[in-house]
Amino acid sequence: MRKPPSWRRALVTHSVPFLAILTFLCPGDANAQLGAIEAFARRVTDLSFNAHLGGLSPASDEVRADAFGLRSFGLELLFEIGTVDEVTGPAPTVTDTVALAWTEMVVVVGEDGVDTTYVYEVAPAPTPAAPTRTIWTFEMGLGYGQTFGFESPDPDIDLRGQVRDLPAASLYASYEPVGFYIGLRSGFMRIQGLQAFDAAGDAFSGKSESFLLAALVGNSVEVLGLNIFLEAAYSVRSFPSVEWRAVQSSVPVNLDLPRELSLSGWSVGTGVQFKIGS
Repeated sequence: MRKPPSWRRALVTHSVPFLAILTFLCPGDANAQLGAIEAFARRVTDLSFNAHLGGLSPASDEVRADAFGLRSFGLELLFEIGTVDEVTGPAPTVTDTVALAWTEMVVVVGEDGVDTTYVYEVAPAPTPAAPTRTIWTFEMGLGYGQTFGFESPDPDIDLRGQVRDLPAASLYASYEPVGFYIGLRSGFMRIQGLQAFDAAGDAFSGKSESFLLAALVGNSVEVLGLNIFLEAAYSVRSFPSVEWRAVQSSVPVNLDLPRELSLSGWSVGTGVQFKIGS
């Protein structure tokens, strides 16, 4: 059997100490979680990298981004969870219904010399399967992503920050004959490094958390053993409550800062996916 690639072995090897610490800190169900996560890591089949450009839709009064100004990138580990196969021909003809399976060799030393006996068992011959091809492949993905490129529409406020997925889980259904796929994605997200500077030069930091929901469609082709894909997506990234505080405690919070951020919108992107599992 082919050994798993070194990257995959390193993933499992380096994950175990960290998971062991979690098990020590969180007794009880953590032991079962450790075994499940390690088993899950061993089923990694592919790794993909992606990059997207997009814009906000619908438009927001609190934040803006130029056309194709909203940018994101990320990586994702993929796990195959099932397939739908199609029979492409008849099964091979069976000529023998039984087969002999060797079980042991008996050696007897007697006056007339050495007598060797081979013992066999009669077993049903394996039934050959009909040839098939995969029509649909279903995969689950766990990935990390970061989105940035938005700003405040107010010229007196300099708004900076990025949205991080921590992580996002995806489900994909791929129609293998043409490489077409659809997917759904969801997960926890957080605004990271959110800062605002007003016209007076005062600095403010903000934070907010929410959940991501996205739908995507795409197509992939194999080039030199790598899967190159193009996809379009619509993502719902709504932060209904942003908590602001002044960097200098003596400065009151600027009431013109956005109390909510809507970064929902469309995007188009590309990426590369390569196998790391058997």
